[in-house]
Amino acid sequence: MIDNQFIKSIKSKISKNISLIDEIATVLDINYDAAYRRVNGRTQLSLEESVILAKHYNISLNDLFKVGDPVRIIMTKTVEVNNAQSLEEYFKRVNKHLTPLEFNKAASIFYGANELPIFYILRDNSLFRFKLFVWLQILDKDSAKNISFKNFSFPESLIETALETGRKYDNVKISEMWSDGIINNTLNQISYFYEINLLEFKEAIEICNNLTSILKDIEKSCHTGKREIKNSTPFKLFSNEVMNLNNNILIKNGNQKILFAPYTLHHYYMIEDQVNCDMMDDFFNKRRLLSKQITNSGIKNITLFFKPKFVKINNLLKRLKLLNEVESIDS
Repeated sequence: MIDNQFIKSIKSKISKNISLIDEIATVLDINYDAAYRRVNGRTQLSLEESVILAKHYNISLNDLFKVGDPVRIIMTKTVEVNNAQSLEEYFKRVNKHLTPLEFNKAASIFYGANELPIFYILRDNSLFRFKLFVWLQILDKDSAKNISFKNFSFPESLIETALETGRKYDNVKISEMWSDGIINNTLNQISYFYEINLLEFKEAIEICNNLTSILKDIEKSCHTGKREIKNSTPFKLFSNEVMNLNNNILIKNGNQKILFAPYTLHHYYMIEDQVNCDMMDDFFNKRRLLSKQITNSGIKNITLFFKPKFVKINNLLKRLKLLNEVESIDS
């Protein structure tokens, strides 16, 4: 039954004047008789053959195996990121997903963030390079852990590919939902690497200032409902204090939806099954009902939302200055 439906799906993908049997034989690299037996159901397609055909004709494996229920789905796991090269490949894959969404009025992204969305960090400044440093320190098993941020080198191709990702995100209609501790992880990283002497005082101060600038730009976007860039793409920000957020990303492009669900740092499960993506879309909509919209909510509400975040950064700055003064006295 599965094979019959699958063969029908393939047949709908090719021209009527092309032989289906010849097509199958060519794609699977088998002879005509073997392809004939598979098309007519005399020989079952193997799982490997089904995957090859599904990829070639862009047919969902969930459709292939009729997995359309909420308890069982087929998903794609992103490739492991464990060094600078694989991190660059990660950004290339992100760019591939973002490209068809740019300047597309029918496309949008919903980001349920428990830390500052990565795309804001992808700007040419010290915070961006510090985050690359942190990611590679965490992910790269072969990276020397005692190299300071100042002496850490980054491939130029990695930097450019990552910056391109940030630029592409700027051109997509965005809705974001933030948890209360959105910048805590970044502040903790700055503090940690300063205290183990891999980050200098001036570098830490500059990174904090970069973070402040990013938040100020987002704050401006909340007043206008548009991103603080020349293209002024639509932007919505929600605050959620009721439910846990885990950096799920739902991409919508017309009727097609893709969900990216994280399982480790820079590792995601990609789910294309539309039944389950619809369920997540509905779940996100329910989250909005339990959230407070910050965008266009008035000067007072926007200021009150961002003020605690600026206070956290200023508190870290004060702490860093105090530690630096103590170290200067000791030396």
